[in-house]
Amino acid sequence: MNLFKQRKNKSFNYTPRHQKDQEQPKKEDLSSKWDEIRGTSKRKASIFSSLPIMVLFLIAVLVLLYILGSYQ
Repeated sequence: MNLFKQRKNKSFNYTPRHQKDQEQPKKEDLSSKWDEIRGTSKRKASIFSSLPIMVLFLIAVLVLLYILGSYQ
């Protein structure tokens, strides 16, 4: 009857040395630190990097190219 019994893999209770020394940071602690850092380090956006200004600049360039192209 030994034919139908499958062998089980051996299991070991091994934990690496570096995992014993360090504790895993808690998820709540990490998220609160992330919110703290994110709130204080906001970048100041330039007026030229805003989308409406870039669209207006592109339209102005196209109009200028159309006007200069009509002189030929």
